[in-house]
Amino acid sequence: MSTFDFLSGNTDIDSFIEKQNKYKSLKRADLDSVPKEEIVLAVTCWIEGKFNEEWSDMAKVINGLPTPCLNLYCADYVTKEIMNGGFSQAFFNTSRDFIGAGAEGFRALGYEKADEVIERALKINFDSVKPTGRSIEDFFALSENSDYDELDKEFHSLFDDEKFTALAYDYIMRYKKYFGDEN
Repeated sequence: MSTFDFLSGNTDIDSFIEKQNKYKSLKRADLDSVPKEEIVLAVTCWIEGKFNEEWSDMAKVINGLPTPCLNLYCADYVTKEIMNGGFSQAFFNTSRDFIGAGAEGFRALGYEKADEVIERALKINFDSVKPTGRSIEDFFALSENSDYDELDKEFHSLFDDEKFTALAYDYIMRYKKYFGDEN
C-alpha cells in the first residue's frame, strides 16, 4: 500500500500499516486468496516492501523487476501521480522514462485509452522547453504550465478504478509466476 493510498483518505493509519505489513511478504501461492479489489494493493505493497526504508534504492529495485511486475507497478504509480496532481506533478515527481513505462504498463494491461493520453502528455513534455528537474523554480514552472490541462481532464474522465483493477487482476493471474515470493 503506497503512501498515496493512505494520503488519499481512503483508509485509517492502523489499516494502512496492517495491510502494508501483510502484503509486503506476499507469497505467490497466496495470490488466489487475495480479494480481487485488493490485488493491486497486494502486489504494489509486495514490490514496495523490497525498497529500503528511505526508498533510495527504488530505481534499482524497479529496474530489477520482471516485466509484468514493472508494467503493473508503473501503471499504478503513474496513475496515482496523475490523479493526485495531474501530469505536471507526475513529470516533476518522476521521469519521462517512468511515465513511459506507465504507458507501456497500460498497453500491457489492455487499457489503451489511458496509454494514449499518457503518450500525448509525453509528446508535449518532449516537445516542451520547460524544465523537468527538481528545483523550486522547476516546480513553479511545471505547476503554472497549462499544456496538460485538457489531458488531465481527459485522463480523470476516462480512468475507471474498477476497470483498472479488473484488468490488473486478469494480468496478475495470467503472469502470476512473477508476482509474490516463492513459498
